[in-house]
Amino acid sequence: MSKNNKIQVKKSIIATISNEKFLSVYNLENSLQVYRDLSIVDQCLESKSPTLAAIKRDKSENFCIGFIQAWLVNLNEILNLNKPMTVTQINLCSVTVLNDYYFFKVADLTLMFKRIIAGEYGEFYERLSISKVLTFFREYSEERMNRAEEINSAIHQEQKIGDPMNISKNIKRIWKGTPSK
Repeated sequence: MSKNNKIQVKKSIIATISNEKFLSVYNLENSLQVYRDLSIVDQCLESKSPTLAAIKRDKSENFCIGFIQAWLVNLNEILNLNKPMTVTQINLCSVTVLNDYYFFKVADLTLMFKRIIAGEYGEFYERLSISKVLTFFREYSEERMNRAEEINSAIHQEQKIGDPMNISKNIKRIWKGTPSK
């Protein structure tokens, strides 16, 4: 075996071990344990867990799709429905999730799946479909975006108030006749 082939084999072994470790750390069951105290979107936004985009970049698109598929398969099993998603539906749904919700962190997935399992997104009527799952993702995404906007707006307001060049603050001070500091 040539030196280049040995190096490629070693890299392949290291990548396999790395992928297995990643999956053992971030699988649905373990994430539900690690993130069991997650209850609000703010915690997910602050989380240091990787995004789907980062997983795709660091591992590969196929790995990331497989990762999402594993979560959906586990969801199917946990819900124990009469008509779970088929393999084809899981495959299509996984690609759509990666394309549309690449900014979700593993913490976001965990919180959303916890809510799905708890029935917070409504009744399943013994079946799960692509449209239902994507509706859950869409609703969670809207909540996440709204909360991120609220947080950013609050941070902006705090910075604006503390800014010595804040015109409205200076006008109010001058209007009241208070000396500047």
